[in-house]
Amino acid sequence: MKNHIINKLSLYLFILFFLSSCATGRFTPSELQIIQNINKEGRLRVLLVENTQDSIVLYKKSKSINADSENTELQNFVQALFKTVQDPNKPGIGIAAPQVGINRSVIWVQRFDKEGAPFEVYFNIKIKNYSGEKKDGMEGCLSVDNYRGTVARASEITIEYDTFTQQNKVEIIKGFTAVIFQHEIDHLNGILYTDRIQDKSLLVRTQ
Repeated sequence: MKNHIINKLSLYLFILFFLSSCATGRFTPSELQIIQNINKEGRLRVLLVENTQDSIVLYKKSKSINADSENTELQNFVQALFKTVQDPNKPGIGIAAPQVGINRSVIWVQRFDKEGAPFEVYFNIKIKNYSGEKKDGMEGCLSVDNYRGTVARASEITIEYDTFTQQNKVEIIKGFTAVIFQHEIDHLNGILYTDRIQDKSLLVRTQ
């Protein structure tokens, strides 16, 4: 009887914590488990669309996150996500949280429109406006291994996002950097760049 009461209490506390996590934008227990699986290089495994279980995560929409710089778990995750996109064996110019198994609105983007082309992290990012002009460009993706394809993207976008200090900002992005933002924000909405290519025969195998 005592064990039964303890088990029910444990289940109740777990459900309470889970619902609280969703409501406050903090990580859930299952997300924390993924973060704890950072490898010795400080990176996380990149999900691949050809893997059935991975694709379920990649095609889900992401939830918001509380961008609290004092949250140790978030600090660890953001750093691991950055190290993952900078993996010398598979380097990228942008990455989104769903690509490592966490459906939260967090992305890293390399800002080629700034001096030194720094990487920057963005939380709860949305595109508020697209320019009418679109341009075709070749894209690849860490989660779509060994392929590239041509996608039409807006030449200019207006984004709104939260910073690590919980400030809300609006910014206009142009050119190639705007393409990277659109690609990564697509990930947050459960969209891969290949979904925007109607004729899949146009995908080019790189290896």
